Amino acid sequence: MEHINVGIIGGTKGMGHWFAGLLRKEGCTVHVCGRKTKLQINDLARLCNVVVVAVPISATAEIIKQVGPLLAKNALLMDLTSLKKEPVKLMLKNSRAEVIGCHPLFGPQLKDVTRQNVILCTARGKKWQPWLKEVFKNNKLTVLESTPEKHDKMMAIVQALNHFNTITLGLALAKTNIPLAEISKFSTPIFRTKLEIIKKIFTESPELYIDIIMGNLEMGKVLDIYEKELKDIRQTIESGGGTKLKEAIEKAAKKLF
Repeated sequence: MEHINVGIIGGTKGMGHWFAGLLRKEGCTVHVCGRKTKLQINDLARLCNVVVVAVPISATAEIIKQVGPLLAKNALLMDLTSLKKEPVKLMLKNSRAEVIGCHPLFGPQLKDVTRQNVILCTARGKKWQPWLKEVFKNNKLTVLESTPEKHDKMMAIVQALNHFNTITLGLALAKTNIPLAEISKFSTPIFRTKLEIIKKIFTESPELYIDIIMGNLEMGKVLDIYEKELKDIRQTIESGGGTKLKEAIEKAAKKLF
């Protein structure tokens, strides 16, 4: 394969920045653009045979519509967002290029990514997928192929429901009006870990987690399940049904573990 020039839109920080480092390690020439860089989207489309969209979910559609038409048929257009169905659909609609949806299932702050999961949703073309898989496998990442629909269904559980649960806990804690410093005096190690996760979501980039929850079209079904379980658990507790709750937990444990 010819020398690979990669352009990363949103490559100045976050997962885009992480991916730029990984590709440079693999010998690729990497150009990045952001809101304050000299290079812009048109430049990346002209210079690169691979273009990666690594912007927030809320901006992804607009960026795909801008860059997609600029790419040649033998180029690769891919994204790194947490949702796959809509971005992949838009990449197919707005470009002639090969299309791969990609989702590394970890944050850019992780120092050792050995055996971490990466999801690939190959939607058009066969030229670039082997190269991309090799890049990840060379760095000891675990690559899983999926459809965009299955990916988003799983992310409704793994990410959206998980973050929703954390946000709910944080908002409920705030509504108790008990100072966190006072709560911390009584905290267990597990609870302190949960507090750190709440702090990360609430203070670093809450819009990221809101986008993951709001943008996943499968979330309504998951919330229906969550709401029903919450209601059932409350009714069981209020009726004094400790044995019933224990039986429900044991039944779920057999399903899960």
